[in-house]
Amino acid sequence: MIKWRPKVPILLRSENASRKWFTIGSPYFLTPMACYRRPIVLLAHCSDRPAAIQGSMAPLIHSLLFLTERGFAPGGEPDALLCHASTPVLPDIDLPVFLEPANGSEAALRSLMQRAPAGVVLSDCRTGADVQRLDVLLSVAEAEEGIPLGQTRILATTDGLLPLPFSEAAFGRKSRRLAGLVWDWRLLATTLGATRLRADGRWTDAFALARATTLLTAKASGIAVYDVSPPLPESDFAADCIGARHDGFDGRMTDNPEQVAAINAAFRTRAPA
Repeated sequence: MIKWRPKVPILLRSENASRKWFTIGSPYFLTPMACYRRPIVLLAHCSDRPAAIQGSMAPLIHSLLFLTERGFAPGGEPDALLCHASTPVLPDIDLPVFLEPANGSEAALRSLMQRAPAGVVLSDCRTGADVQRLDVLLSVAEAEEGIPLGQTRILATTDGLLPLPFSEAAFGRKSRRLAGLVWDWRLLATTLGATRLRADGRWTDAFALARATTLLTAKASGIAVYDVSPPLPESDFAADCIGARHDGFDGRMTDNPEQVAAINAAFRTRAPA
């Protein structure tokens, strides 16, 4: 039988000896008394494990309201706002604002960055390369506008047609700006040309698979994950929010201000099973 031994490099320093590298599973003692009398620091490096909270929002955002002419609803203040970059006047409230560029051009991004938003919405994102490209463009725009490097976050929306969670094309370690991944069923409906989304109170197979893929991909990458409010009667919406929380989602995005209170109630505190 062949025994697997993890090859994790360990560097041991002491006052009486120079550096020496060992491997876990090595037949040699890590601290032979003749050479290493007073170890000072032990460093272990495991490079294949994704960051536990890479790019996560702090404090975690649960309710995302895409701002429309309907504005806000009483008693339902969201944790963050999303709106088109063309929105002429933003509300005077102390909330993070994520702006969606008019298109993917560098000119549109530079124009948006003049407003110094908390973050940028990356629409229809499918791979980590999409995030990396926007990261580079944001770094240039921040330098031009005098914004601290890395301050602007990225919130990516996707239809759920994503690479395998731990593949090179996925989102792990692609950008520290990435604050969250949002599954948008509307994008998938357009991609598929689907006219039926749900049956018997559940997502149809293609939509359920894309939703689960988005959830797994985000969790594997250590980032927050959201979904867009599904097309449900208002009487069923609160229960659906609690179900999404139990599934592992961190929050929900909506363009209906009347839904924000239910989202906050479901996600800000852990609902009982």
